[in-house]
Parts: sequence; C-alpha cells; structure tokens
Amino acid sequence: MRAVTKIYRRYRYFWKYALFGFMGALVNVLAFWVLHSVLLEHYLFSNTIAWILATLFSFFTNKAVVFQSKSKNFWQGCREFISFMLTRGLSYLFDTLLMFVGISVLFWGPMLVKIIDQLLVGLFNYGTSRLIFMEHNQKMRIRQQLMKRLNNRNE
Repeated sequence: MRAVTKIYRRYRYFWKYALFGFMGALVNVLAFWVLHSVLLEHYLFSNTIAWILATLFSFFTNKAVVFQSKSKNFWQGCREFISFMLTRGLSYLFDTLLMFVGISVLFWGPMLVKIIDQLLVGLFNYGTSRLIFMEHNQKMRIRQQLMKRLNNRNE
C-alpha cells in the first residue's frame, strides 16, 4: 500500500490532470459532435467553438483543482490566464492542422480524427499547463522539502 501511495504522491499532478484533462477532452469532443453532427456546422467552425469551451473549462479546473494555484493578486491571475490562452493557442493551431489533414486530406471520419486529435493535443497541453501553474508553487515545494529534511534530522 505504501508503494501505491508513494507513486500517487509522486505523480499526483499527472493523475489529476489525466482525470480533468479527460473531462476537458470530453467537453471538446461532445461540443464538436453537437455542432458538427447534430447542427451540421462546418468541421473547422465546430472545432473552434469546441476548443473555446474546452479551454475555458480546462483553465479553471487546472488552476483550482489540478495544480491548486492561488493567485496572490488580480494581475497574477491575469498573467496565468494569458499564458494559458497563449499556449493553448499553439495547441489550437496543432488541433486545427490535425483536423484538416485527417478530414480534408486523408478523408477519415470527423469523430475518429477528433478523438485521435484530443489524445495528441492532451499530451502537449499537460506539459504547458504544468509549466504555467507550477511556476509559483516551486519555491513553496522547495521550502517544504527543506523543512521536512530538517525535521527528519532532528528526530
């Protein structure tokens, strides 16, 4: 049981991100499906609206739940939001390129392409989100580790 706890603690951000990343991808895929398959919108338009909804969902869940980032002031929160949106903007370009190639060049089904796309884009998003939200928590983690080592020496 200790080994499982140790693995969870070591990779806790990844496990949380995997859960909420899956939920964000689900928002993306479901929004895309409704817009493209039900409302018959063009796949690139549907992809853009789905991306916006999923990105907003992901920002708030990553900030509050996954990385537990607490902005010290309004401007720090704005900085996190802008950084997040800029990096997700890069992933949007990658997302759109994958959708275009998969659907317009390879003639694969839109939903199949969307699901493959979400898996690939999700990996990129994890790395960038971790950099944005963990930047402020790194100093605190270093202090906590130092205090833990000092306490272990004294015991």
